[in-house]
Amino acid sequence: MRDTMLILHFLGLAMGVGTSFAHAFLGKTISKLEQNEAAEFRLKIIGLSQMGTIGTILLLVSGIYLIVPYWSAIMSFPLLILKLVLFVLLLVLIWLINQGAKKNLKNHSEDKLKRIELMGKFAMIIGITIVILAVSIFH
Repeated sequence: MRDTMLILHFLGLAMGVGTSFAHAFLGKTISKLEQNEAAEFRLKIIGLSQMGTIGTILLLVSGIYLIVPYWSAIMSFPLLILKLVLFVLLLVLIWLINQGAKKNLKNHSEDKLKRIELMGKFAMIIGITIVILAVSIFH
């Protein structure tokens, strides 16, 4: 069962962090488009954000299973605690991004889009930091 959860965890990681990288690269493409084209393109890549959300859910479910053996000794793993705190922060950011995206579908606002993009950059940095911490902890 542990191997299955590790596989799901890595798939979730690929989907979640991969979404951040995809948005970063697509952001460069979007910046070169006219405003109307950019808005239309953003609507067409909503599925990408859904993939990131599914990946994050996979990370959460498999991570809960994988952390259980360490739970009794968690206080002796400060980097693991930091990783968990950053994951909670990442969940909050993803929720805020999704809420902002839903609101922006109804009434398009460049300010909201820029805020979402900024939160996405922070989410990417946090995601990379979590990966680095995970490698450091479980090396």
